[in-house]
Order: sequence, then C-alpha cells, then structure tokens
Amino acid sequence: MRRLPVVESRLALREPSSAPPPGFGVGGLPRLEDPRGRVYSYLRLSITDRCDLACVYCMPPGGELEHGLRDELLSFEETERLVRVAASMGVVRVRLTGGEPLVRRGVVELVERVASVPGITDVVMTTNGTRLATLAGPLRRAGLRGVNVSIDSLDADRFARLTRGGELAAVLAGIEAARAEGLRVKLNTVVIRGENDADAESLVEFAWARGLVPRFIELMPIGEAAALGAERVVPWRELEARLAHRLDDAREAHAAGAHHGPARYRRSRDGAHEVGFITAVSDEFCGACNRIRITAQGDVRACLASRRALSLRDVLRSGGDDRALAYALHAALGTKAAGHAFLDAAHDEHTHVGMSLIGG
Repeated sequence: MRRLPVVESRLALREPSSAPPPGFGVGGLPRLEDPRGRVYSYLRLSITDRCDLACVYCMPPGGELEHGLRDELLSFEETERLVRVAASMGVVRVRLTGGEPLVRRGVVELVERVASVPGITDVVMTTNGTRLATLAGPLRRAGLRGVNVSIDSLDADRFARLTRGGELAAVLAGIEAARAEGLRVKLNTVVIRGENDADAESLVEFAWARGLVPRFIELMPIGEAAALGAERVVPWRELEARLAHRLDDAREAHAAGAHHGPARYRRSRDGAHEVGFITAVSDEFCGACNRIRITAQGDVRACLASRRALSLRDVLRSGGDDRALAYALHAALGTKAAGHAFLDAAHDEHTHVGMSLIGG
C-alpha cells in the first residue's frame, strides 16, 4: 500500500481567528463533538507504522514499503501533549495501536506518560502479541490496563499463512503472560470466509476456558482487505447463529457502553462469559461513533475509512498552542461523514486506506 501524497491526504487548516469557533468556552477547551452531535471520549493513538507481521488483510506481501522516518513520528513529548489536550476536551480512554505498538522503542515509557495524564482513566493496547510475553509485566506496572490480542486461528499453519510467517506459540505465550499480570485480555479475530470462519467455536472455547473475551470482526474493505473480495465477509449474524447453542438467546446483543469501542456482546448460556461482534460491514455503528484517531505521524483522522487527515504534528512543530491543537481536532471532526459507504459501489475511498499506516 503506497502512502498517499501529503497534498492528497491532508486537509488545509486555517489559522484560528481571535474569536473562538462554535462550542469553545472562554478560557477553556470544549468537549470533542462533531456537527452531527456525536461526542468523542475515546482516542485511538498509533505509535508506530511498523509491524513484525504482515497479515493478509492489513499489509501487502513483504510489509509496507513506506514507513515514517524516526523524526517524522511524534516524539514521546508530542504524544503526551496531544493526549493532555484531548483529555481536557473529554477523552478518558486511550488505545495505543500501530502497526505493532510493541515494536516502538521505549514503549513502556510512553505508556507511563500517557497513563499519567490527568483525566485519562483507562489506557489499553491492541497488539499482535508476539512481544507481549516479555513486556506484559513492565507495561502493567507502567499503567496499561488491558490488551486486545489479534489471533485469527489456533491452527499454527493457518495462523502462519494469515500472518505471513507469524508463530502462534509466541502469541499464546503473550496471552498467558498478560493474564498472569492481571491485564484485561480480549482476543480479536478477523473472520475470512473459507479461511478461518470454521475456527470460531474453537476460539470461543479457548477464550472462555481462560476467562477471556473473544471478539469476531467482520472483514472490512479497507486497503489490502478490499482485494480479498466482498464474498469473503462473514456477517456477524451468521457467526452468531453458528454459536447459538452456546449463547443466551434471551439476551439481545448490546453495545459496550460509554467510552468503549463498537463491539456488541452476547452472554453465554450460563451468564459467565461474553463473545463480541464488530459489525462494521453488515450493521454499521457510525451513528454512535465515539472514537477519533491520531496516526504515528500525527495526522488526525475522524474516520478509519476516510483518506482525509489533518496534521497535528505540523501544528505542534510550528509552535501552535493548545487552543490551536483543539481547533485542529474540531476541524477534523467537522469533515466526518454520517457513515462509511462500504457497501456503496460508487465510492471506493476506503479501498485506498493503508490500515497499518493509520492505526487500524
């Protein structure tokens, strides 16, 4: 996936006038809210665009060819400042993503910086788990509270094929280390018809036996995943039906709740466990979106499926104050559409988005 030229991917930002834009309070920063009334309390923050795997739905063979240079990435100080501004605008939850966040040098220090920001009540991470066995303890002590571990199969050969060379044993060791350290652990599985859709039940058994929450993600037509074809998408209702004998059919699917992500959950028959479904294709959740994304290079993106971005790094490095950063965040949210248009054949913007480059 080639990185889009800056001129195409970034929005122009005018300098704020002396009068604050709508919604700004005098002497303070407003909550993050878009023109459609959606309020944002959840920041997905990518800390690297590199990864030690190259999953078939995320990266091209051989991995991304164009990574940010070290000085193009947000520094730890810049990252901490952005989180402080976001927290002052109502963000309470931060999810660190990548690429693979655990390949970022000094990641434990960065977690500690983010977790220490006043107003941030929960710092979590999405990881492929390959380096989690050695880092789970230091991360927990630094303030990390939970991990979502990507695991698309419990069959070692299938896992290696989907990740283009990943070792399942390393990920399983990372999951066990995270459990031992008391981190909340969820398992993320991107479901691909004809590849790993038959693995759903074994993943549920594995997770529930360890007190973990399995989650199944519909294959989204973003970047590399778009090339796999719409016929490879497994709608969540189909998976739910396959698991029906394990689920409490008296309980409707429910959303995760305030400050959390888009998954809806079903309880097990005995009420002791949950399984989650992320339903972006068959049942979009855009109307209740509460997430804003910042890439490792400091671009703020209001939507995962959009190429439009605005550079917070430029604001930071040109001497912009916190008010200028807040203005930029609001400007980005002002471009957010009502939905993602995944199923609209007339729109293909989302197929040109590099998932690993923007933080998934």
